[in-house]
Amino acid sequence: MKHARKPKWSFVVMRGADKTVKQFHVSKRSVLAAPTAAVLAVTGCIGGLQIKSAYELHHLEEQLSMQDAEFSQTVTEKDEAITSLQQEILDLSSQTLEMKAKLDELQQLELKLKQFIENYGNKAAPSSYLAPSKTSSSSSRTLPILSSISSIHSTSLQESKKFALLAQNTGYDLASLHGMVDTMEESLALTLELAQTTKSSVDAYPSTWPTRSKLLTSGFGYRSDPFTGRSTFHAGIDITGKLGDPVLSAADGTVSEIGFNSSLGHYIVIDHLGGLQSAYMHLKQIEASEGDEIVRGEKIGLLGSSGRSTGPHLHFQIMQKNEPVNPIKFLALIKED
Repeated sequence: MKHARKPKWSFVVMRGADKTVKQFHVSKRSVLAAPTAAVLAVTGCIGGLQIKSAYELHHLEEQLSMQDAEFSQTVTEKDEAITSLQQEILDLSSQTLEMKAKLDELQQLELKLKQFIENYGNKAAPSSYLAPSKTSSSSSRTLPILSSISSIHSTSLQESKKFALLAQNTGYDLASLHGMVDTMEESLALTLELAQTTKSSVDAYPSTWPTRSKLLTSGFGYRSDPFTGRSTFHAGIDITGKLGDPVLSAADGTVSEIGFNSSLGHYIVIDHLGGLQSAYMHLKQIEASEGDEIVRGEKIGLLGSSGRSTGPHLHFQIMQKNEPVNPIKFLALIKED
């Protein structure tokens, strides 16, 4: 028995009217297998592309993850740097405020010192102002005088100039300048304290002329008594003036005695530092009370001619340890006839 032949597919290729015709016979299996193979090939290509894309996508994701980590680290470092800078700015601002306060204090000290020097720098008492000894060296006592103000002022100005130069030099940080200001402030404070102490000593030194008039009618020492004509010791100086002229304290001190005496007239005695006393006699009127604290140049009475007197004048006397000394040694700007 013969098997029936399987049918075949025929394909005819015609290239033109005058060309030969080509005919191909293909089995049914081949016709069905070709599209399947094509589909498989396309599917394989698509799968391969998907695998490749997935790999590349994973690689890109890893790169992005690494970059994101790097960016996060960079941002963190930048944030930390910004925070550190902000803290430094706050610290610098605080130091600047402290520095400004210190400079203000320093300027105030400088102004006080300059003002003191302007008032007292030209009043340093020379050696000739020292109270003389009448009998022995044990009774020779002197008050502190203002002898080093110029050198103190010069030193302070030199330190200020150095500070100004350092402040202009950006190589010095605020902490160094702050420490320098502290040192200078302590130095100036001690200098000012010393100057103020010296000022108190100077103000308590009886060197201010006690009247408007500078005209002497009688000096210190032995003279002919105007009433008896005999040679007697005159324990002070007589300063002529107009009746009622103000009588001024020669220095800071405390009124220790006031009163009236038939010989001295109305009188005032003021105690000063170093065992010194000043006396003002023959006053017309007393304008102070016992126990009063008197300052240099303060009005304490009126010039008069009370007591044993030949006319309006002030008998001015200085005692050291209850011993009379020559007032001329203490006074300045004198004029004698």
